Amino acid sequence: MPSSLNPKLETMLAETSNKICGCKGIRSCRLCKNTENEVQALFTGNHNVQSNVEKKTCYFCVHCKKAYQYTRVDSLAEDQSLQSSFPECQNEDLPNNTSVSSPGATSNVLELKEDNKLCQHKNVLHKMNFPGITIIENFVSPDEEFYLDAAIKETPFQKSQSGRQKQDFGPKVNFKKQKIRVSSFNGLPSYSRFLFERMGAHSCLKDFQPVELCNLEYCIERGAHIDPHFDDAWLWGERLVTLNLMSDSCLTFTLDEDPFLEVRVPLLRRSLIVVSAEARYHWKHGISETDVIGRRVAMTFRELSEEFSRGGSKEEEGKNLLTLALTFQGTAIQPANVPHWD
Repeated sequence: MPSSLNPKLETMLAETSNKICGCKGIRSCRLCKNTENEVQALFTGNHNVQSNVEKKTCYFCVHCKKAYQYTRVDSLAEDQSLQSSFPECQNEDLPNNTSVSSPGATSNVLELKEDNKLCQHKNVLHKMNFPGITIIENFVSPDEEFYLDAAIKETPFQKSQSGRQKQDFGPKVNFKKQKIRVSSFNGLPSYSRFLFERMGAHSCLKDFQPVELCNLEYCIERGAHIDPHFDDAWLWGERLVTLNLMSDSCLTFTLDEDPFLEVRVPLLRRSLIVVSAEARYHWKHGISETDVIGRRVAMTFRELSEEFSRGGSKEEEGKNLLTLALTFQGTAIQPANVPHWD
């Protein structure tokens, strides 16, 4: 049967079936985006596909943990840190302010009680509560960051979607079938042990027991990003914990029911961010390609859901996973060594 497709379109579709990246389905990165845009143009006849939708953007304040929409936000200069695009917060410590130094970190890290911090924001058009975000600045020192990056580089990255590269230290999971394989899982890597121990010194993570670590590398050259999404809630628990290394970035939260609203949360270099509660379950989160301003490495730790924890229907399975994870003798999952699902 003769093909009804444009010959140029047939050629492009054949090229996209042999991608050198890890994108699948509707995902794309800079390596495959140009070809896919041309394919879309041939299908639609539109050679200038773009969106002009204006969003209501709110910026999350690390100090008072509220999100603000401003009447004016200065544009980002090329030679500045991405964080300079966040409106400046003028905060004052009250006399009864108390602080706790982060154990092991060489820099000055403060955990401030919200009631003891006075934030002043100028040119505010709208203010909103945004629960479920905790940011611990300077969770690791520059020397520790260098050590972690070198240790991560000892393991080859695997291609992932949307221009990212990844390393998985955790069980092999089929979320659609809700099946888990542990044959290729032998624990979290040894270099992550001191991070786990340090987390326990912070009140929001004192009982946090990670069972998976996913290292993701974002590079400008690959157009790396991650589309808005919810993390799985069948296996993974409430807290998503990410250590942000090598460069600043920004995590953007969106709502399906209000596509014109977004909340931008700063991902500061060497900081730890905890996403939980409404930010975890009600808002989708993602990272825009334009917010990747340099090579970035994200170390994301996940805990078990209630179903796999004490009193849950899969408690024993959860215990076995935790026992493996906390040996800290793990090596990354290699796709070639993972059997196919039945």
